[in-house]
Amino acid sequence: MVGTSAVEELRETLRREIVDLYDVGDLLPCERDLAERFNVSRNTIRETMIHLEAFQLVRKTKRGAQVSKPDFDTMFRGFTQFFGTSTQTFTDVLNFRRIVETGAAPLITHNATDECLSQMTEANRLMQQALTTSEAAEWDYRFHLALVDASRNDVLSRMYRVMSVPLRYYLEVGKSQTPATTTAYEQHARIIDALRNREPEVLIRALSDHFRHSSKTLTNWLATRDGTGGQANGGPISVWPPHPAAAE
Repeated sequence: MVGTSAVEELRETLRREIVDLYDVGDLLPCERDLAERFNVSRNTIRETMIHLEAFQLVRKTKRGAQVSKPDFDTMFRGFTQFFGTSTQTFTDVLNFRRIVETGAAPLITHNATDECLSQMTEANRLMQQALTTSEAAEWDYRFHLALVDASRNDVLSRMYRVMSVPLRYYLEVGKSQTPATTTAYEQHARIIDALRNREPEVLIRALSDHFRHSSKTLTNWLATRDGTGGQANGGPISVWPPHPAAAE
């Protein structure tokens, strides 16, 4: 019987070889040859192929396992569906958005087009008019996606799409309260104005205000959900270090 570590080593070796040595469409060696090479049973090779197929690195054909082009967006979207609902996870997702969007503000200001601004304006309008929390969260996500896309940084845009499942889910928290949605609409409008005027410092301030509002909304919701009165692990829920003005 092959140990777990040996199986994992086999999978890792084949993953590396598929990426480094094979082209899309190439056939891998047959199960018998792989079993002899790695000194394992054909069942172990078969299980390994199922694993590689799940990661979309190979696909089954009548001629054997064929190297395929991995769809990393689909693969990681599936992974993000298993994000938890703990206070820490909610906080981490919010701060993922905060770090990405405020960090990209100079790029966004420089590269934003009229089309980007139109997409953001329309998404903001539809968010305010949404009849359900799910619909409002969807349009809120699309507003922020258009903002990230405005940076013209493909890696940022792809990561935001990869995170679409948890982002939409956690955005519904804020949309469960009408006043919070109204405030978000107004803050979105200020973000759009800062972009239209090409003012990166103003955009960063507008984004900071928006995420402080999101932090407050999240903290209140978590306190209500968990019945903690704003406490976590014996202390107050802390989403982000306090703003300098608030610390005075």
